[in-house]
Amino acid sequence: MTQLHRERCDLTYEGAFSKPVFTLGDSPGRVCDFLLEALAAFGCTAADLEFEEGEPDQRGVTCNLDELDARVTIHGDRIEIHCTNFASGSVAGVATVLADVWSGLAGLNTGAAAKTHSFLFEADAEIRGSSYQEVMNRLASVPQSLPGGTETAVVYYLPAEHPKGHGESSLVHNRSAEVEGGLQVNATLVYEAGSVQPAAAISAAHRRLDELLRDLGLQWTEG
Repeated sequence: MTQLHRERCDLTYEGAFSKPVFTLGDSPGRVCDFLLEALAAFGCTAADLEFEEGEPDQRGVTCNLDELDARVTIHGDRIEIHCTNFASGSVAGVATVLADVWSGLAGLNTGAAAKTHSFLFEADAEIRGSSYQEVMNRLASVPQSLPGGTETAVVYYLPAEHPKGHGESSLVHNRSAEVEGGLQVNATLVYEAGSVQPAAAISAAHRRLDELLRDLGLQWTEG
């Protein structure tokens, strides 16, 4: 099992609504009040709020969560959460945000029901006990007809698995631009909303990424 020491990881969550509720953009004051109430556990104040301008699907209200190094944005067709420097210790905090935001949103507008929960993990890791191309040779070796020194990357397109509640997902291994000789892992993991509660979705996605990596002979380490 090749050890990957995770140097950094960004997490982007997108909760897509079953149908757009653009009226949320017509009442930014209500959305601000809702966000401050839903995120009260993180000590958010009016100073943490921002307005997102643009086309209808881009307009929204954002609340910054310093405690999690995260941003929560409510759009007319989705919820977005971006968490910088995500780590295993952040899972509980993100779960609390997901639970409180989705439950509060139901009270604000009953039409804002979830269709899917999608998690994008963007991680850079040091490869321990091996090299980038040695890892890639097991996953996607270089044809001998190509010049020496050629390197590869690999993308896996994961099919929907409805019995498990999995939507179409993907897993990408590429050369890291942040860690010399390291591996970049980008994983987009999608869940059908009816298969998992929002608060449990982040743990499910985190475990699934670990399992996918183990299936490829790779294992995360942190700290």
